[in-house]
Amino acid sequence: MRSTRWLGASTERVFPQRTGRCYRAGVAVIVPLNQAVAELIHDADTVAMEGFTHLIPFAAGHEIIRQRRRDLTLIGPISDMLFDQLVGAGCA
Repeated sequence: MRSTRWLGASTERVFPQRTGRCYRAGVAVIVPLNQAVAELIHDADTVAMEGFTHLIPFAAGHEIIRQRRRDLTLIGPISDMLFDQLVGAGCA
């Protein structure tokens, strides 16, 4: 299980510390999807993928499959086809 170091005071919003270029505390950074998945999603992470009908994040799920992430714990409001694909590909 990966450990995450948390930053920030109790009165501030806290952000996990990430070392990649696509994450800076409190600042939105737009990067390509493959870079975001590579830098932010690691093996054995817990990943929330939410959406309803036309908002299911298929591109992100397929990028996770392409990058062969393993042992993920998936969180979502419903069991959908994307979760089936991730399980079938061995990601979860």
